Amino acid sequence: MTTRRISRRAFLLGAAAAGTGAILAACGAQTPAQQPTDAPAGEPASGDQPAPASSGKTTTWWFAWSNLEAAVQKIVETPEFKETMGDTVLEYKGSVNSEAILTAIAGGTPPDGGSNFDYPNFWARGAVIPVDDKVAASSIIKKDDMIPALWDSVFYDGKMVGVPGIESFIWWGLNYNAKAAEEAGLDPDNPPQTWDEVLTWHKALTKFDAAGNLQQFGLDPYDAMAGEPDFGVQSFGGFNWWDENSRTINLNNDAVAEWLETCGEFIKIIGPDKLAGMRQDENLGGWGASYNAGIQTMIIEGYWHPGETQIQKPEIAQYNRATWAPVPVSRAGKKIMATGAHMVQLFKDGKNTEDMFRVAEFLLTDTALDIIFAEVGWITGKLSWLEKVDPNAYPGLKFYIDAPDQVDEWIIGRRCPIHWFINTQKAELAEQVYRGNMTGKEAAAELQARAEAEWKAQGLS
Repeated sequence: MTTRRISRRAFLLGAAAAGTGAILAACGAQTPAQQPTDAPAGEPASGDQPAPASSGKTTTWWFAWSNLEAAVQKIVETPEFKETMGDTVLEYKGSVNSEAILTAIAGGTPPDGGSNFDYPNFWARGAVIPVDDKVAASSIIKKDDMIPALWDSVFYDGKMVGVPGIESFIWWGLNYNAKAAEEAGLDPDNPPQTWDEVLTWHKALTKFDAAGNLQQFGLDPYDAMAGEPDFGVQSFGGFNWWDENSRTINLNNDAVAEWLETCGEFIKIIGPDKLAGMRQDENLGGWGASYNAGIQTMIIEGYWHPGETQIQKPEIAQYNRATWAPVPVSRAGKKIMATGAHMVQLFKDGKNTEDMFRVAEFLLTDTALDIIFAEVGWITGKLSWLEKVDPNAYPGLKFYIDAPDQVDEWIIGRRCPIHWFINTQKAELAEQVYRGNMTGKEAAAELQARAEAEWKAQGLS
């Protein structure tokens, strides 16, 4: 197995550069240094194992990130997996970048399965096959045992384009360092709920030394999940900018303008050049790295943050808490949440997709889910398994375990075929706003214009 590392931030930048060959990103890509002792311990019944694979073959699985490797190594050694696969050998390859997977697809030599890549794009290209019939015949994969919105997220054009699993839960929450908050004179038991309140915390938590060098700050409002248009528009407007039914984009609106103006204030307090300089440090520029280093004290992240932080940086994780992502005062009290499955997609030109499907099935057994939770901190929204998860296994996790039943506004994220193009353009225009070169309204109009031009250029009209 490869051990090359790809950070989440580097992966996002690579995805943007790849245009329509972009890579989906959701979690940090660092190999865990330790595992918790209180992961759930469910054992699937023998009748809930995938059917044994055909013998004497290999099946290949490529994965975009590096941090699943330790879990895969343990999964393939379990008696249940060996029984399922028979003599078939799983060839797993992690840290696969967008260029490599696209080259393989174009050359007709893709792996049998792929995960954590650009799912809708591969489907639109005709590179993957639907799995509806296989799932219908499965005794493992059950619609009524999954969070409904999560299940819905694997369907495009009415077809199931992959098998959900690996890490597939909920995406948004404000995580904060309770120790830093208390030291700043804030009440960690009364976290901010609106953007105005978060800005107050941000000011209190941002510190400079005598020479004006940045030592600590509150929130980078474009870091991690907060940087995506799905989050910004839902938070400030309460709607999805992408209409999947009409296939139209709505970014030239007041919600986008307010989002860019409001978040710009956070960066002005830090100093645009100071923040950019910090992000150039390879130890601080990765997804979640500045939070793990204790420099950033708030971050808008998904359910994976508590577990990943505990595994990667337990001395910071012990102070981690989580609450609802902020909304403006005009929408105070709204509880917003996104979801979307990572999945195993089966490639049309794969040589052994039948056995790869058995691997995908096995990843939804309690045995595999337990290992992934312990090794990486990841969760899949399988309802029967969630009941066994210790909500206090990682500091801050309980918020995410309890959240699904309390959500007011759900969104299935990253559905637009040019999501990553728009995300890159947003980053450029957001900088123009916080540097005072454009207004939020002007940036929203320009973002819409760029999106429409790209949509037309790709022949998606």
